[in-house]
Amino acid sequence: MTQKKLINTEIVNKICIISLNNPEKRNVLTVGMLNEITTLLKQLAEEKIIKCIIFKGEGDKAFSSGYDISAIKDDDMMREFDISHPLEDCLKAIENFPYPVIAMINGHVFGAGLEFAVTCDIRTCADSVKLGMPPAKLGVVYSYSGTKKFLNLIGPAITREIFLTGTPISAERAEKIGLVNHLVDKKNLYKFTMEIAEEISENAPLSLKTMKQLFNIWLKNQPISDKDEKLIKDLFLRVQKSEDYLEGQKAFQEKRKPVYKGK
Repeated sequence: MTQKKLINTEIVNKICIISLNNPEKRNVLTVGMLNEITTLLKQLAEEKIIKCIIFKGEGDKAFSSGYDISAIKDDDMMREFDISHPLEDCLKAIENFPYPVIAMINGHVFGAGLEFAVTCDIRTCADSVKLGMPPAKLGVVYSYSGTKKFLNLIGPAITREIFLTGTPISAERAEKIGLVNHLVDKKNLYKFTMEIAEEISENAPLSLKTMKQLFNIWLKNQPISDKDEKLIKDLFLRVQKSEDYLEGQKAFQEKRKPVYKGK
């Protein structure tokens, strides 16, 4: 029996289109999928042929519904303090890929799937999709490094609303607040995105690489003190050991609304 591919790839001139291939589960980000993307991006960077990457989700329902909850470990909220984690490794591979990366959001996107898209340099989005950050509804806290990407992109006021309510927003609002760059009719999304990718891929490679490095340096040049880092870690541990954390996971698996007690 042939094993199903975790990602599909297509190369058009100097553009590589990578599709998250788990449409039956709304393209949830599995450990295997993340590892495969990380390996592929490193390979493409070494080959120095591809000048732009496009990520999309297979099927027409979702770009990605988030991180595979079945793979979440007891200490998963501490991932940014660990040496390595498949999601962090993959997102760093996107950041470190020398040329621009586009997220073509062709379906609904939530949680880590949305961070995945935000990590990309440019986001095009179908006008019918919903975008959201549901950790608060699941009784978990999103990573500091991931939250910081949203603070940098859309500012603290909108980030607070999206994270604290956990309520999905429309594609139209996502464009207004700067969460996505372009809002496009779904039937024209691929053509529109390819036109951007083709324009990028024809630009001077050294200029593209240098500017992407400059952007990354600016984004990373916002350190926190050792004291604040310890506080963040302690807060994460407190939530991770709570009854609400276990209730959130159990309710999700049982497909019911959680009953939180604040302890």
